Formats: sequence, C-alpha cells, structure tokens
Amino acid sequence: MRRCLLLSALALSSCTPEERGPDPGRVTLHRLNATEYDNTVRDLFLTDMRPGRTFPDDDFGYGFDNIADTLSLSPLHLELAEAASRDLVNRAVLPGLADQGRWRVEAESDGATATLGGASSEGWNLWSNGSLTAGLNLPGPGLYSFTARVQGQQAGPDPVQMALGLDGVQRETFEIEGSAWQEVNLQLTVSSGYHGFSVHFLNDWYEEGVGDRNLLVDWIDVEGPLDAEAVAPPGYDEVFRCNPGLMPEDECVDYILRNFAPRVWRRPLTTEERERLTGLYVHGRSEGLEFEPAVGLMVQAMLMSPHFLFRVEIDDDPESLEPHDLSAWELASRVSYFLWSSMPDEELFEAAEDGSLLDDAVLNAQIERMLEDPKAEALVDTLASQWLFIRAVDDTEPDYAAFPEFDEVLRHSMQEEMRRNVAEVMLGGGDMRALLTQRSTWIDARLAEHYGFAEPAEGWERVSLEGTDRQGVLTTGGWLTALSYPTRTSPTRRGAWVLANLLCEEPPPPPPDIPGLMEETAEGEEPASVAALLAKHREDPTCRSCHQLMDPIGLGLENFDGVGRYRQTDAGEVIEAQGSLPDGRAFDSARALSDLLAEDARFDRCVVQKTYIRALGRGPTVEDLPYVEQITAEYVAGGRTFSALAQAIVRSDAFRMRRGEDGGEP
Repeated sequence: MRRCLLLSALALSSCTPEERGPDPGRVTLHRLNATEYDNTVRDLFLTDMRPGRTFPDDDFGYGFDNIADTLSLSPLHLELAEAASRDLVNRAVLPGLADQGRWRVEAESDGATATLGGASSEGWNLWSNGSLTAGLNLPGPGLYSFTARVQGQQAGPDPVQMALGLDGVQRETFEIEGSAWQEVNLQLTVSSGYHGFSVHFLNDWYEEGVGDRNLLVDWIDVEGPLDAEAVAPPGYDEVFRCNPGLMPEDECVDYILRNFAPRVWRRPLTTEERERLTGLYVHGRSEGLEFEPAVGLMVQAMLMSPHFLFRVEIDDDPESLEPHDLSAWELASRVSYFLWSSMPDEELFEAAEDGSLLDDAVLNAQIERMLEDPKAEALVDTLASQWLFIRAVDDTEPDYAAFPEFDEVLRHSMQEEMRRNVAEVMLGGGDMRALLTQRSTWIDARLAEHYGFAEPAEGWERVSLEGTDRQGVLTTGGWLTALSYPTRTSPTRRGAWVLANLLCEEPPPPPPDIPGLMEETAEGEEPASVAALLAKHREDPTCRSCHQLMDPIGLGLENFDGVGRYRQTDAGEVIEAQGSLPDGRAFDSARALSDLLAEDARFDRCVVQKTYIRALGRGPTVEDLPYVEQITAEYVAGGRTFSALAQAIVRSDAFRMRRGEDGGEP
C-alpha cells in the first residue's frame, strides 16, 4: 500500500479503493457563494432580486469560486446577509405597494446638484439665494412624499425662508425657525419618469460683523407612489401555504413550518427547531405585529440561520475517519448545487423524503431530468465560465491605441458566443471533445464584422467555420483576448493555460526576478514580432526551462491577435503558426493543435478533474486519484457526454459519502 501511495502521489500509477482503502474525503462546511445564494432565493421566492451581488466577492480556489475552504463569512458579509434577509421578506414575501420605492439623496453627494454653495461637515450650505436638486427616475405615476432635512442658520430680523419645488417650480414655502435640524414635507402628485426635487433658499441676509443667514440641507427623501395598489409578490404564495381565516393561526404557522421551512433549510426541521421559530412568531404578535409580518419575522430568522447560509452535512462522530453515507437530503443538496447552483426542487425533495434518491436508477433519472431543465444553464455560467475563461473576458482591458475596435458591445458578443457554443455541447448531449473541435460557431453582427464573416440576417446565427483556421474554444475571440496582454498577444500565457486547464499539467512558476520581454527597440530599429522576442527571451537559461514547455503551444495560435482577429503577419514578419506539445507532437495550425488536444487522453482526465473539483467544492487529494480514474473510465465508456460524466461523479463514493477529521486537521 505504501508503494501505491507514493506512485499515486506522483501520478505514475493508480490504485483501486480496495488497495488503498476507501476514503471519500470531506467537504468543509460550505457557505453558499453569491451565485448560489441568488439562485436559491430566486427558487424559494420566485423573485428576480439578486442580493448576492452586494456581498463581498467570493474567493477562488483551484480556479473556482465554490471551494468550501475559501468561502469564509466576514462580519461585513453577515451584516449584508441580514440586510438581504430583511429586504427579501419585505419585498419578495409580504404584500406591499406596487412599484413603491424610497430614495434618499445626500445633499453633498453626486446625486444632488446645486446652483451655488458648498459642502460642510453637516451637509450642503446654501449661503445665498439658490437651490439644491435631486434628480430621480420614478417608476410610476401617483402621490409621492417629498421630505428634506434642513437647518436654518439664523441672522437678521426674519427667520430662514425656504421652498420645496418640483422640476424647477416652487410648490410650497416654509419658515425655518431656530437652529435645530428639521424635516419639512410636501406631498405631490407626479407622473412617472425623470423629475427634479428641489430645496430653494429664499431670503439670504448678511451684514458684516452682525451675522450671515444660510440654509443647510442634509438630505432629500422621496417615497411613493403612496396611492399604489397593494399587491402580493410571487413569494407570498410560496410562504403562506395556508389561510389563517380558515384555520387557527397557530395551526397555520405550524403548517408553514412543516411545508415551507424544509425548503429553506433543505431538510425537515426538528421539533425543537420548529418550537424556536414559533417563539419568534409569538414574540412578533405580542409586540403588535399582524399575522403576516410576524410570519415574516420567522422567515427572516430562517434566512439568517447557518442551515440556510451553509450547506450543512452532519458527521455523527466528527473525529471519526470511518466513511459514512450522506443522508438523502444531503445528497439532494449536493446534486442540485452541482447541476443548478441552487436548491433542490419539489421532485428532488420528494425523492429525498421517501429515500428513493439513494437508489442508483432514481439518481441517474434525476440527473437526466435536471440537465434538461433550464436551470442547468448554471453549469455554463459557473463550471464552464470559470474553467474555460468566459468570465475572464470581463477582466481584460485591451489598449485602445493598439485595438481601437474593441468595445463593450464586442466584449459581450465574445462572451455570448462562448456561452452558446459551450451550452450546445454540455447540455445538448454532445461529445465534450467538441469544445475543441467544433467547426461552426455562433455570431451576431458585431462578431461577424470582427471576424470578417457575412453579417447574419438578424440576431444570432450559427455559421460554418469551414475554410477558416477557426475551430473550438481556442480560436474564439473571447478566449484569445482573455489570454493576451493589453497591447499584444502572449503565446506564453496561452500555452500555460492550455497545459493547466486542458491537460491539467500546471507549468512550474517562474523563478523570482525574471526579466520581462525586451519590447523596446533601439532608435532606427524596426519592432520585432512577439515570436522573435520570445526566441531571444529563451536564450536565457533561467527562462528556457519553463518557456520551452509553454511557448511552442502558444506560438501555434499567433495567427490570432490580441483581440482574436485573424492575421498573417506580426511586426512585418510572416507568422509561422507551428508548434509542439511537451511530448514532441508537432502541429502547424490552431486547428491541428485543437485536434491533437482533443485526442489526448489527458484532456479526458482533465475534463473529469475540473468537473470533479467543481462538483465537490473542494480541492483534489491523493486519495481522490482512484475515484478520478474510475470516473474517467465511465465517462469515456459513456460517450464522453456531460450527462455520463455527471452520473459517474454523483455515483462515486467521493460524492455520496464523507468522513470526519482527526483532531481538527483536514
């Protein structure tokens, strides 16, 4: 067994679970990341609210943002989660006024404009007759409440006089007596659309050595429409599955806890948990809350519980290394967050409740069903977008002087092309090697212009790539742009990415203090091509050892510039898009490179490894090697479809089992 361990660690040999002893590993208590949070509340309350976008950015590990060990919970994160829970209950669950909103504009912020004056420590000082205006885009017509918090700096015989106005017209005047902060209010009937709400200072007065009359404005607040019709949001029916008018309130609350709460915590509640939540409802009623807001208090507590914010899996003996099966409820959550990045649906919950989900045939059928559901597009936006660098296109900033044609419209089109191609393979039952070998792609008018193709009749259109050097993900404009520098291509970055993400052979890190490419040319010299610069760079022995692994791969993609346009020359030199893989296999075009990679057994294994990491939410260990190899064999035998891969992963002990940890050490 010791020999097996050592060889496996070096990836020189494999071991069966029988040789090593089964060890499914363990996943750290897994906080929902921002995407999972948003998708979960979407499915819980049928809302389009996305509070996770306000949370701190999730950290990455192993290329993904769902690695449990990196998903910490900071005080700020907790504070924002509390605000999100309150907002969700108030806007997605409880009946409210249609289109009603409230906007507060601080007087010294960019949201307010003034004809004169200046910011002070307490607000905006109108030191002469003039106005301060907040411009707002109102969602609907109706009655609005307009409030301003002001303070008068008194001088002279009269108190400060001011007016509240709409769209430049003064509507009502006020006298501000004394020096305390005051709130003045006006209700106005306003149409929908853009309007300016103004505070006007009317009676400036100044006498040297005597005093100066001014008006300070702290903020402007607008709320409405106040007369909007009360409506119940879609989440109301999801929560209130009973009518207190048809049964006693306490029975209705218990019904909600038995039928809605298990969806929030993704498992049945214990008697003690139901009693504690009921206590919150009783407290709310004792404080004067009506039935619905008191239930809302209970729902907010559910959303703030670790059983919602985390995917909790229980070890009966947390320090035991003995593997044990996940419960059907825990397995349902693992499957749904793997395939949908969201909570289980009703059918998956039912299979967990009756225990049938633990049967292989039922589990496989559920996976097939879930992959056909539109929610499976989450696989494209999470697994594929991070692994294949679709998201990374957001982070690239091509230099305008070098690539003036690049703009935000093109960025969006590049990403959409990649998403459509990937979705077609992953969710359409195709061979995953087609990610590299597709001889067609999706384009819109912006991409057609960029690639030099005929413009589609309208919208997006699938076009053939025959007769071009484009094929698969490695020749999409988005991928090529994401792996370039702002002013030029980077064969090194492109080659390193291929090794790390398609063959799962991470190149060694560069030595410290390694010099960059010498791109500057002496006076009178012509600029050199990137290929020539790299050739000179590799003359340094400290650079050669790494670059000889990466550069020959990336140089095969040099026919595509820093924003993915096809070209035949670089700095006046004819490009020879030839290269080789580290094992010596040569290619003479981007298409030939993609074909070689698609037929490489390491690509099959890498597809499995990347998906395995994302599915489990943890990094791989030596103990995972037998599982990865078994899953790879089943994936290949199943036609290399994503469905076959998903089923093989979910059936594995690593996915369906866990263990504790010895003495607190992972």
